[in-house]
Amino acid sequence: MRRILEDTYIRNIEIVEEDKEENVSEEDRKDSVKPDFSTGKNVSEKFAMDSLKTADPVTLLLMCYGIAKDSLRKAIEGISTKNYELKYEGISKAMKVFDLLMATTEPNEVGKQLISSYLLITQKITEADIKKDIQTLEKVIGYINELEEAWRKVKTKSR
Repeated sequence: MRRILEDTYIRNIEIVEEDKEENVSEEDRKDSVKPDFSTGKNVSEKFAMDSLKTADPVTLLLMCYGIAKDSLRKAIEGISTKNYELKYEGISKAMKVFDLLMATTEPNEVGKQLISSYLLITQKITEADIKKDIQTLEKVIGYINELEEAWRKVKTKSR
């Protein structure tokens, strides 16, 4: 779990909800991605980091899936509105999430299957990015939903 958190920080993957304000400068947005572990600049950031540090691995995985789906929806919106910067941001963030998941997945029997799924997902995201294909991105969100559903069942059974 610590490896996931460290890798998330290194790759600048923001786990907390993004600001909905459109007037936030790019520099401010970059600063908000890097949490200050020593001082806890604000209460919500500290709470989010504490939640991450104490979350079980399945919960972290589900959070990553949620971030990836939100990012792909952002990319779909970017394609629909011909806002290619928004598309780029969404695609990039989703790819970072799956890079993180592939890097931190144990290479055991289940892990190898997950890595294969993640490779397929990243391949489909890349294809959709090149072709600006909304339908493929929606299919990818469907794949992520299936993975999410399976892990939710695992989490429920383990309680």
